[in-house]
Amino acid sequence: MQSLNYQKSIDVDFDKVDFHLHTMENPLYENIPLYDLVKECERRGLKYVCIVDHWKENTDLNIFLKERELLEQIDSSIKVYLSAEVEILDEQANSPVNLEDHKDVIKKLDFLSAAPHLGEFLPNIRRRELPRSRDKFIEYVQEKLLNIAKSKLFKMILHPTDYGLGDCVRFGLCKHHSMDNVPEEYMDEFVKNVVHYGKVIQINEPTASNPPKGYEIFIRKMIEGKVKLTVGSDTHYLEDCIRGKYRSWPGKTRNAIKIIRKCGGDKSLLWIP
Repeated sequence: MQSLNYQKSIDVDFDKVDFHLHTMENPLYENIPLYDLVKECERRGLKYVCIVDHWKENTDLNIFLKERELLEQIDSSIKVYLSAEVEILDEQANSPVNLEDHKDVIKKLDFLSAAPHLGEFLPNIRRRELPRSRDKFIEYVQEKLLNIAKSKLFKMILHPTDYGLGDCVRFGLCKHHSMDNVPEEYMDEFVKNVVHYGKVIQINEPTASNPPKGYEIFIRKMIEGKVKLTVGSDTHYLEDCIRGKYRSWPGKTRNAIKIIRKCGGDKSLLWIP
């Protein structure tokens, strides 16, 4: 992975960036629509984008090698970074990534991005038993986020900003989709660790479009703490732009940008590797 220094001379705002783009939900080595995705980003006026296809336990890692090869063949007016949305498996921030076994793949990526999903609690996975109370669930999420922040593997943390509250409601542990469920000291501790370990937080458009009540509290804490930010549409190109399944597109980050600006953030916080 390359050395990631901030290029403070770059004059670009959040509306020219999308750091959460997938070629498709499950890319096929023989047919990765990377060229068309990059050209769609150009057409929509973006300047800096990041491809973050999923890295799960069953992912064919040759996909990332192929994507690097394809990117090197594309003549583009925009800067395209290659990352991976790595599935975090438990509260200790374990993941499918092994530094020794996967060094050739990691070398082809600009950086790794962590995805703090909570799939380990799903009945068909059940890697972890579901906590029996709201407080224990939020405590679990906090431990997971802090260990991701401390991990040397990851530079960017994708969509952590709802603290798993949507899942907390679905699992019947939280009565309301609200940041009231999260102690403020948890948020403060997370912000402190993110800054200390030099992580970047990606504000996710789907979360910003359907935020928990009091969402601005957490965003404001990150902005006041000078956390480096970026935004992402979470577009899956094949499904969204070609099939129209999820109705997203590169650069669809209006609500993510709106909440950043509403909470006092500006382009000085934007992270460009």
